[in-house]
Amino acid sequence: MNHIIEELFQYSNDLIAEEREKIDKDLAKEIKKVEDDLAKRNMLNSGIWYSKRIEVNLNAFEKFIQFRVESDLKNFPLPKTKPVYEKIYERATGGLKEGYPFEIRNIIDQMKRNKVEQSFLDSTEKSIRDKMIYLESIVKREIRKDKEREKFNKSFEKDNYNLLKKIANELDEINIFFNRRYSTVEGLFNYWEYKLWFEVNKPVVTKNDFKNSIEYLSNLINGIKKDQIERVVGKIKTKDNQEPKSISYLEKLLKDKFLDKDPEGIIKCFRRILTIRANLSHKETKYIVEALNELKLNYPIKDYQFTFYIIIDNFADQIAKLWSIFSLE
Repeated sequence: MNHIIEELFQYSNDLIAEEREKIDKDLAKEIKKVEDDLAKRNMLNSGIWYSKRIEVNLNAFEKFIQFRVESDLKNFPLPKTKPVYEKIYERATGGLKEGYPFEIRNIIDQMKRNKVEQSFLDSTEKSIRDKMIYLESIVKREIRKDKEREKFNKSFEKDNYNLLKKIANELDEINIFFNRRYSTVEGLFNYWEYKLWFEVNKPVVTKNDFKNSIEYLSNLINGIKKDQIERVVGKIKTKDNQEPKSISYLEKLLKDKFLDKDPEGIIKCFRRILTIRANLSHKETKYIVEALNELKLNYPIKDYQFTFYIIIDNFADQIAKLWSIFSLE
């Protein structure tokens, strides 16, 4: 089994080797920068001379360990079983047991040759051991996160159709309830477009898949028929030469007519989706980071399926809440 697993890690091994070359080059530049700076300040062979060089090496090693475990988790070509996770852990933490990665051994040996104070040497070695413990916790954390993503992804694959079907049915009924309540015939949501999308939606694997799915939800929200709501709440005044959009009309309707039903979560969910869509391709990430953090999600997005699962699940909850509001007689 171990022999087979090693062969299946070959693609990841190639990527890791390439990344190691990049890290080594960057590390050499950073070390030279540190040494030149300390030489100018006449601090050669001082405590800070050793500490700074060890710090730079440890930071580079942390970057390498992080890349290694993430590469193995992402690029293993078969379903990840318990033995596979154990192998990924073993591969990532093997270098931690050596104690002195990269050029740190040479620095420690140099400190001993130069007979630095034993207390400083002991403190330095303890800091390195603590760093190794921390890096091991990073490996465990990434493996744990991957297991959670796998669990959510399997759940999404299994329940995706039923969840989307439920949303589609509730949107249908919201239209019926809205028409009945306000004597309209067009409903609140566009019918055929959303019905088709919720029927044929596919897994969200790539960034483009994610962008398309979020864009659809945004179009659905922006396509809420504000003219139908305007008949109920009246026209909203233009602000800063900006014509109020559908979401603003829905917000006014819910606050004017159903404030006791605490509709704020619905509007927050809809606006969050609009924010994510508007900022997906922007260099300024502040707003998308805040929007994703509200759902305990991180940016940049690494697992598009998992991220969309959380977003669509939250959207489904708010659609159910909207359904319950309009279903009231």
